[in-house]
Parts: sequence; structure tokens; C-alpha cells
Amino acid sequence: MIDVPLNKLLFFDLETVGVEKDYTTLNNKNPEMGRLFESYRNWFEKRYPEDVGKDLDEIFTNHAALVSDFSKIIVASFSFITPKGEIHTTTFAEDDEKKLLLGVKDLLNKVLKLDFYLCGHNIKGFDMPMLSKRFVVNGIKPPKILPSLGTKPWDLKAVDTKELWQFGSFNSPASLDLMCVALNVDSPKTGEVSGNMVHDTYWNANGLTPIADYCERDVKVLVDVMKKIYELK
Repeated sequence: MIDVPLNKLLFFDLETVGVEKDYTTLNNKNPEMGRLFESYRNWFEKRYPEDVGKDLDEIFTNHAALVSDFSKIIVASFSFITPKGEIHTTTFAEDDEKKLLLGVKDLLNKVLKLDFYLCGHNIKGFDMPMLSKRFVVNGIKPPKILPSLGTKPWDLKAVDTKELWQFGSFNSPASLDLMCVALNVDSPKTGEVSGNMVHDTYWNANGLTPIADYCERDVKVLVDVMKKIYELK
């Protein structure tokens, strides 16, 4: 099903939060960015109808983490499987996004030289573009393994498990949680922190460590899911 050898996949996941605790804080610290966030209210309400009529603070805390211009990366976790079957994991967890990104860039440059492919769930739609833009925002040239202007889809060194699970039917549901349950793999959506709690956990509970643990669970199930697929006879 997949031409890339299993031990040439770098499994990864990101955790992002709004760049500030709430819209009010953003607007006080950066009025221009606050103005622009407010100008996108209709965009957020169309995309998330459940937020129609909510105040900007609530819209921001619910969804800013999903838009790279209004967010920052606080955790990035990576794993790979050695030819002997050992799993090695490296996790970057930082309040300082630039420090995190410099560590990530060093790792991505190394794996590119080793002809690795990135592997994750919806990484083409979210994680890879998020990384690229946050590199640029922080004044760092993105590593070449990430897409840039002019990168052709067939040249992208990525295996996206969401695309894999949709099997060409892009209207079908394909969440990582659903994929795990269907394949009888323990879902990552259990534990102290889940995806919709990340922003609140980070800003209100100083919860960088449990968020890093959650991110690592996501990567672990990616490994488990792909091992099952590679073992198909």
C-alpha cells in the first residue's frame, strides 16, 4: 500500500495554542492583530456555526490555535522505528516558540539527509503548513522537507494517514480517533488532556507537561496504526 519503508517514516504531531490567553489580551498587546482577528469573526462563525453570537474571547480560546497567524506551537513530538523495531521519540516542549522551532529545524534537516518522509494525521492540511508559517513568523527559513511555494504534491515527502484512511473519498470521515477504533488501536483521546483542552490547560493551568504527554500519545498511536497497515498480508 505504501512504497516508503516503515523505518523511513518520521511520525510527528504538533500541539498549538492561541498566541495569547484570550482575545482581550491579544487586543491589548497587539491592537492591529486584535483588529484583524475581529475582522475574521464572520469567517470563524461560518466555519464553526456553534460559535455564532459568542463573544470574541470565547471564539479566540476555542479556535485561534487552529489558525497559524493567531497561534503558536508549544509542543512538537517525533518518533521513528529503527530497522531492529525499536521506537525512538524526541519531544520539544517550550513556551519560547522560536527555541522550539530551532530544535525542530535541526531534527528535520537531519532526517531529510537520511531520506525520511514525514508521517502524521492531516499533516498536509495542518501540521506542515503550520510549521512552515510559524518558521517564517519567527524569522527562520523553513527546512527543505516542508512545502514551499511551487512544491508539487507528488514531490512532498509526506505520508498523511488521513488521506490514507479516506482511500480517495475525501468526503468520508477520517479522524485519528475513528481510525484507531476501527483498527482496534488504543485511542489517544483519553487521559488528562484532550485536543479541545490544550489552550485552556496551557494558559490557565501551566500544563505544558500534560500537553507534551498527550502529544506523545498521538504519535504513539500513529506508529501503532501504521505498523498494523504495514503488516497486512
